[in-house]
Amino acid sequence: MQGDKSSTRRSTSAKRVSRLSRAWSGLKWIGSVPGRAFPKPEVIEGGRFLSGLITGVRRGARRNTRFRVDEDRRIDVQATAFLHGMKAWQVEGLLRRRRRQTALAAYIFFGAAWTLFAYWLFEIAITPWASWRIAPVLEFAPFCLFLFLTAFQSALQNYQIRTRRLATAWEYLTTSEQFWPS
Repeated sequence: MQGDKSSTRRSTSAKRVSRLSRAWSGLKWIGSVPGRAFPKPEVIEGGRFLSGLITGVRRGARRNTRFRVDEDRRIDVQATAFLHGMKAWQVEGLLRRRRRQTALAAYIFFGAAWTLFAYWLFEIAITPWASWRIAPVLEFAPFCLFLFLTAFQSALQNYQIRTRRLATAWEYLTTSEQFWPS
């Protein structure tokens, strides 16, 4: 019987793991969590997407093929209609509808931008100047800027449709014609 007990003791002592070994395996497991959580396929896909974007930027901007434009950047309605298999009056109707849409969008974005800007100023006025309290207020500013820029983009598109010319942003800002979208 004693032989049985000693063999049992040896087998249990062989299975027993030291505390240092258990601590080391626990540290290795904790250290491997970031590696297991790393989204390798998504990072690879994102890298491919970014390389495609960089390649596109290096190639240069593609020409806008929706409208045919003359050398003086005037929209040629007849050529555009022919290109899309439409009549000139249909293209004119689409341009009128798009002009109304861009005017409405410009005013909506402009109004929303001013509303959010006023709210932002109010929040700055009532927020105590502590770093942990003022950071969210300052992070709100880019949203106001985004809305103002979107309003400007819609107004510029409206101006381009109104004048039937692909004007630059500077030309729009310095025009002597009606500035506000209509």
